[in-house]
Amino acid sequence: MMIHKRFLGILMGLAVVAAAFGQGARSFKISEVVVSNTNGLIDEYGGRSGWIEIANTSWGTINIRNCYLTTNREALNAELSVPERVKLMSLIPKGDSRTNLSAQQRIVFFADGRTNLGTVHTNFRLEPGKPNFIALFDGNGKTLLDSVTVPPLAENQAYARIYDADGDGYKWLVLEGEEATPGSPNVGQGQGEDKIAEWKEKDPHGIAMSIIAMGVVFTSLVALYVFFRLFGYAWTMLSKMSRVRAIRAVRDQADKAAVMAKQGLETKGVDMKVYMALIAMALKEYEEDVHDVESNVLTYHTDEYSEWSAKGFTMREWPENLH
Repeated sequence: MMIHKRFLGILMGLAVVAAAFGQGARSFKISEVVVSNTNGLIDEYGGRSGWIEIANTSWGTINIRNCYLTTNREALNAELSVPERVKLMSLIPKGDSRTNLSAQQRIVFFADGRTNLGTVHTNFRLEPGKPNFIALFDGNGKTLLDSVTVPPLAENQAYARIYDADGDGYKWLVLEGEEATPGSPNVGQGQGEDKIAEWKEKDPHGIAMSIIAMGVVFTSLVALYVFFRLFGYAWTMLSKMSRVRAIRAVRDQADKAAVMAKQGLETKGVDMKVYMALIAMALKEYEEDVHDVESNVLTYHTDEYSEWSAKGFTMREWPENLH
């Protein structure tokens, strides 16, 4: 049971990491740009300027704070250091709730060169009548998240990233001023809205979405159940095999001890291996004629007196206090 909990925790951790990675800063996309704004969107101070819309294309909430916007192509130079590149860009400061974008939400930045006016104002301006390069960098100052080159536009025209219902994915189109949609999904020139709006049109009551969501949830639960059942079975089999190996090892040791005990009784406590070693050594010495020819008589020569052969020591002593 403990193993199951550990693996469930690991799976949940991997899912969270994958979700966090999938819904990170790379989900920010440049969505719409107006270069010359004369009668369109106004900022919080009532002024008009060119603007850039950034969309959170993920299904989670992400904060775009500390990211960078720039119109300077030199920022793409990979040889630049981070401090050098940051000097070429406009920082999106933290501390503003508007930078915390929920799923599919958009934020508009005014390219008026007046950062003193607040968070959504950049330090650069867009140039009317000319191509404008725009890039969005991650907060590390080196990872390019998205970029686009806006072609020369007339007054109030917008360059928008629109979902092509009849094509394959998204494409950029030039829209007239009345088709610009700052802060909202882009629609124009007969093109459909993005996949969300298209899905809402086909399933207005959300029945199909509910069925799909429940199907995904139950399928995931069944997959987890099957996985843990198989894992539990495999773990049980491994545990049984380990116990069988341990029992066999104990049995082998017991058999060996019994054999040694039996051999010990037959050899009066001497291990059979010792007998075998002695016999082998004796046979080897006999075959190789290791010893000299001996007389089987022990002779001891000395010029000094020794009690070695004293006869007196071979006589039995008379008992004391015999009478």
